[in-house]
Amino acid sequence: MSKVVTVFLAALFLSAPLAAEQFVEGTHFERIGSPASAPSDRVEVIEAFAYPCPACRNFFPHISQWEKRQPEYVDFDRLPIALQQGWDMFARAYYTAEVMGINEDAHEAVFKALHDERRNIRSFQDIAGIYSQFDVTAEAFISTSESFAVDSRMRRNRSETMRLGVRQTPTMVVQGKWRLSPGNFNSYDQMLEAIDYLVAREAAALGLEEDASDEVAAADETAHETVSE
Repeated sequence: MSKVVTVFLAALFLSAPLAAEQFVEGTHFERIGSPASAPSDRVEVIEAFAYPCPACRNFFPHISQWEKRQPEYVDFDRLPIALQQGWDMFARAYYTAEVMGINEDAHEAVFKALHDERRNIRSFQDIAGIYSQFDVTAEAFISTSESFAVDSRMRRNRSETMRLGVRQTPTMVVQGKWRLSPGNFNSYDQMLEAIDYLVAREAAALGLEEDASDEVAAADETAHETVSE
């Protein structure tokens, strides 16, 4: 192996812990005052978002790619936030879609309708129209939105929003005890790196990183063989 390649690999391996050390509690992420009891078999990550929020629309492709590459022990969930007047109906629409089993398909469509197509949404009937492309009638959507299942989710939502101390969107929460906001980072990608750092830390504390370690070792071996060639 050439000296240049050796130096490059040394720098590469040393850069990982240095990158992790740049994320500091109180600067890049905050400890939540009243954390929930965390699960012992997985790491939970929550995205607090709002459909009318332009920053959430911009964040969507970043968090979508991040979600796809997570190991099985990471549970990703969304928390629709109603921080401004009129946003409550969008949170209700999200939970209505969840109860009807179309929220994963419809999630991006709602962002597109509001920010890309710039639809004028003034009522829940207007929102129901967005979901009609997923084979649900406006009548069925509105009826479901008034159900006990959706009402209970809305009550839990308000409690979670207060407990997690969410005051802006998007906000990310890791394991119910760490809160991160874009304002503390230079980019969305840097914020996601900080989330990865916290996820890895929580996973290590729970002893969940063994499978991931095997995957990393296999990837390192492949990279070593490629360099040697």
